[in-house]
Amino acid sequence: DHITWMEEKEYAPGYIEDFVKSVKSWLRHFDVELRRKLKIRNQDFTPTLQDERVPNAEEMSEILSRATLRASVMISLMAKSGVRPEVIGNHDGTDGLRIKDLPDVVIHQGIAKCINTPNRIIVRRELSKARHQYFTFSTSSGTKKLLAYFNDRLTSGEPLHGDSPVVAPDYIYKTNRGNNKGKPFLPTRQVSREIRNAFRPRFKWRPYVLRAYFDTELLIAESKGKIAHDFRAFFMGHKGTIEARYTTNKGILPEILIKEMRESFKRSEEFLDLEVTQEDPMLQQKEQMQETIRN
Repeated sequence: DHITWMEEKEYAPGYIEDFVKSVKSWLRHFDVELRRKLKIRNQDFTPTLQDERVPNAEEMSEILSRATLRASVMISLMAKSGVRPEVIGNHDGTDGLRIKDLPDVVIHQGIAKCINTPNRIIVRRELSKARHQYFTFSTSSGTKKLLAYFNDRLTSGEPLHGDSPVVAPDYIYKTNRGNNKGKPFLPTRQVSREIRNAFRPRFKWRPYVLRAYFDTELLIAESKGKIAHDFRAFFMGHKGTIEARYTTNKGILPEILIKEMRESFKRSEEFLDLEVTQEDPMLQQKEQMQETIRN
């Protein structure tokens, strides 16, 4: 009558309810109708999340500093853009975020560049948990890591194009890919594992704490009038008024609205890039001068 073993697992809130729905759907596929009511004790109780908190600026800086380039990109996508791990790579590594889903990133003469900031990230409906297409943005620090990662792959001789994965398996170690050999994306479990490894042993958090970080910082930005509530919900992939308009217009929002959403996200960057805003101001000024010279 009760599913008790799942209470001890490390799952995100709502996972058990989704799991039960999936089981019922799977049974219906075989013409088996489950009439018995499943009672899940304490289904809203999440013991593994009771003492979990979002990282502060120093902790986020430490995590990003010791992570590999690929892991830092995945961490930034979750913490600075709010995407879920399954957006980066689905459960079996057959689909995920592609370079064509980053319309503001171009590859010109063998170099990856961002032509518009903040960089927009389109989450296709196939990758969305709510099965609707939406988009979010990437902060300045997140975009820099993305470009560094792309340019590293280009330098290594990997041809990048629109269908190339944003986060790719390390093809240097092909023999160790097992059942994932030949699949262009990292499976979700591998994405979560690499992020978790960047946390350990100092931090015992789950990878989903990064999405909580994104949501929390945008909530603070919202309280200070930097961003609208509907925009924050849309960037998180939640259904709301903006999502309804986006769906009704077949994925096309008025350009003036997209511009306002971009500007709102830009105003909120200081809350998401906390580890950057607390850096030495002289170092920031030096980076700005170098950026100006390059442009």
